Parts: sequence; C-alpha cells; structure tokens
Amino acid sequence: MTRTLRTALTGTLIAAGLLAAAALPQPVAAAPLSAEDRADIARVEQYFNDITSMRSSFLQASSTGNVAKGTVWLRRPGRMRFEYDPPSPILITSDGNLITYQDLELKQTNQIPLFSSPLSMLVDDDVKFGDELIVEEVRKESNVLRITVRQRSEPGQGYVTLVFQDRPLSLKQWTIVDAQQVSVKVALLDPEFGVTIANELFRPRDFGKPGDEVGR
Repeated sequence: MTRTLRTALTGTLIAAGLLAAAALPQPVAAAPLSAEDRADIARVEQYFNDITSMRSSFLQASSTGNVAKGTVWLRRPGRMRFEYDPPSPILITSDGNLITYQDLELKQTNQIPLFSSPLSMLVDDDVKFGDELIVEEVRKESNVLRITVRQRSEPGQGYVTLVFQDRPLSLKQWTIVDAQQVSVKVALLDPEFGVTIANELFRPRDFGKPGDEVGR
C-alpha cells in the first residue's frame, strides 16, 4: 500500500515526539512545587540556556513497537534537524519559524509552526518554565532528574518528560505522550555540545531542485 505523508509521520515521526496531538485530555492539576523542585528547575533552565548547539546520534522507541535510529542537530535559537537512518525516509528540519516534515521517498512536505511543537523548548531563545511551559512534576531518584512539562497555550500538543543525569546535569533522553497515550522515548547516545553546524543543514529538502542532497 502506498503511504501518505500522514501515515509516515504517524508511524515514524510520532516516535520522534514531534507530531501534534489534536485531542489530548486536559492535564491534571500539578502538585505544588517545593523549594528543592524550584531549585532543580532553575538548574535545568540554566543548562538549556547555556547550550549553543548539539549533535548526537539517537535511538527512539515507541510503546507501539516502532524503533528507529538517526542523528539530531540542534542550534539555538530555533534550529533543529532530525535525520533518520534507512530504511526510514523521514527528515525533520526547523528554520526557527517552521518545523518541516518530509517523506523523501514520496517527496511530500508538511509544516507546522515551531511554537506548536512540545520540543520547541529545546531550542527556545530563552528557556523559562512557569509561564508558557508548565512544570507538572519534578522527580529525583538515583542521580536521575525527571521533569514533566506541558505548554500552557497548546495542551493538545502533548507533554514531555525530560530525563537528566543529575550531577553533573546532562540531558539523556525525553519521552512524549500523545493523545492516544502512545509514549515515545528518544535517547541521546553520544551528544557533542558547542559544535559548528552549517545553516544549510536546517534547510528542508528542495524536491524541485535537481542535485539538492541536503537532507538525503
């Protein structure tokens, strides 16, 4: 059966934790945050705001059984690229305004505003929890810090649990839950920070331009 872009996104991009969820139930009211919780949140804010760029291979797995590997590049503010290893034909790029989803096999493209993705927090110009980003839970165990966050204005887009090694603080993975309660875990395998990344890497594939290999 020929796949549509939406089918490809549902099968693979949900596993990237970036596909919008239109009917997510409203969140339960968050428990009050302790002084220790707020201190940990401040550490995470500073951690993200200190990142200029990152490159890492990743492994992702969803509760539906989908597994994929690839490489992610981030550059603040606003730039992202998720490139999947074969046989997945999917490429995701963000130019700072739009997230572009592409099926390179079918030469199909779809776009959503960057702010509507729950992972926009990774590349925000100034990461600040409490206003647009609601912290629903802070949990610590065995040198692991978990923070669950939801966008106040876009609750239907899903929620994210960020998982850090606690000391020293280092992002290790995130899990996103969608409207159907499908959970997707993305684990960073070998992150490098402060790397130089060319602007062209954040361009979507131009299917109308012969020889354009960016995003292959």
